[in-house]
Amino acid sequence: MQRTLLALAIATLPGLAAAAGLASSIGAVTVYQDRAVVTRSASSELPAGEHELVLEKLPASLQENSLQVSAKSTGQATLLDVKVRDAFQADAANDRVKQLQDQIRKLEGQQAALDDQAAVLDNQRELVAMMQRGATEPAKDGPRPTLDELKAIQALSADTLSSALAGLRRVAEQREDLERQLSAAQSELGQLQGQLNRRTKTVTLRVNLARAGKLDLDVSYAVAGARWTPAYDARLRPADRSVDLGYFGVIRQSTGEDWNNVKLTLSTARPSLGGGAPKLNPWIIDVAAPPPPMPTPVAAAAPVMRNDARAKLAPKAAPAEMAYVDAVPEPEAAQVSTAEVQSAATSASFQIRTPATLPSDNSVQRVAITTAKLPATLQYQSTPSLREAVYLTAQASNNTEFPFLAGTLNTFLDDAFVAASAMKAVMPGEKVELSMGADDGISIKRQLVNRFTESTGFSGNGKRVTYEYKITVKNNKATKEQVTFKDRLPVSRNEKIEVKLLSPADRDIKREDDGVLAWNWELEPGKSRDTVLKFSVDYPGNIDVAGL
Repeated sequence: MQRTLLALAIATLPGLAAAAGLASSIGAVTVYQDRAVVTRSASSELPAGEHELVLEKLPASLQENSLQVSAKSTGQATLLDVKVRDAFQADAANDRVKQLQDQIRKLEGQQAALDDQAAVLDNQRELVAMMQRGATEPAKDGPRPTLDELKAIQALSADTLSSALAGLRRVAEQREDLERQLSAAQSELGQLQGQLNRRTKTVTLRVNLARAGKLDLDVSYAVAGARWTPAYDARLRPADRSVDLGYFGVIRQSTGEDWNNVKLTLSTARPSLGGGAPKLNPWIIDVAAPPPPMPTPVAAAAPVMRNDARAKLAPKAAPAEMAYVDAVPEPEAAQVSTAEVQSAATSASFQIRTPATLPSDNSVQRVAITTAKLPATLQYQSTPSLREAVYLTAQASNNTEFPFLAGTLNTFLDDAFVAASAMKAVMPGEKVELSMGADDGISIKRQLVNRFTESTGFSGNGKRVTYEYKITVKNNKATKEQVTFKDRLPVSRNEKIEVKLLSPADRDIKREDDGVLAWNWELEPGKSRDTVLKFSVDYPGNIDVAGL
């Protein structure tokens, strides 16, 4: 048995003559964040000698320089070359197209017959109206109809008019049904003709067998129109202080071929970045050349803008854009089929354990990569000057062998959905902080107690503005919790403006950059605690201060 693995340079050639078409199927797909690599398999029993094997109707987005062929055979095979060319299906006969065209002609004929029937019924309705006018408006010298004659005309008119109106209603219903059938047939015909006229790729392989035997081929190629993105479900279990994390891959593909029951792999590699770091070009500086002389201005009439030109320059309205749906509860939790991770020097691959089917319609499909139970430390955070709400965060460590890539995050408190946010990239062993949304179990209030301005200095030519805020935090939970909240002092950008913190003392807070102050409290269940933030701003009376 001989195995030949080739990465071949591809040539685009005109149509080939006699060649054997080879049936193939997609067995494996590796999806990247901007493309996919598809592997097709085919087998054939061949006699000794040279053969041309053709794989037809491959996607037009097939990247020719990515084509690779792996062959093995019991007949001592040698793979000679591989060629790829564009193909069009415009002249291909299609029975379904003929059926649709015949159906459309038949439906159009039925529409014409309905139009004729409607015209006859309209004529009957008009005839009844003429009879009624003739009976009620006789000729000047003619006799007036008797009461019995009027009753007879009325009865005849009512029967005829009722029959005509009922017929017109039936015609309208039948016409509406025909229009639906005709629209559906025309839509299917247009879609089918578009598929028949689209460009595809044809790959031709030339192989030589020393003796008769079975030939097995694997053909792989990269295609555009496929991508995957990470997504996470984080369920906080406060009772045991842990997070159940679900890691998913969200896949879309519109490559032009369906992936049916394939072995699926998700890769973190990014081929679009290239193989190496970009090269720096020299940074040139020189004496600036003098600007060219300005041309002498020539007076010209102001252009008149037409109304339609103004309309073209008017800004266009921006288009508008998933709502979360609660899962139907099941009697017992289903097991999640997860992926197997393989780490390489520069990337990781997640091999999905169960075969997957993804149609080429750009629909969203989510596959499970892994699940993990992460021990967590819970902390409550708040910025009451911006919003009087306390947010729960769960701080954990990635104790899996899977790298967590940046992606969307749905957070749950037990099984109740609480927030949608984003997750940063976290490698194995690194810390991860999960935002779990606002929690009303901890309340916080911030109120302005006092603000006053006074004169300072011996001559009273200075000014001082003093602010005083009261911040109250209450733990309404039955457990002891850690609460961190932040506020800020004004930051002076001028040496004449001085900001002083009057309360609290530095030992009770942590100073951060740009005037940010942080409090870290541990609150017993049912207890509340207050703090006062007080500061002053001193500045000369002859200057105006912005920002106060």
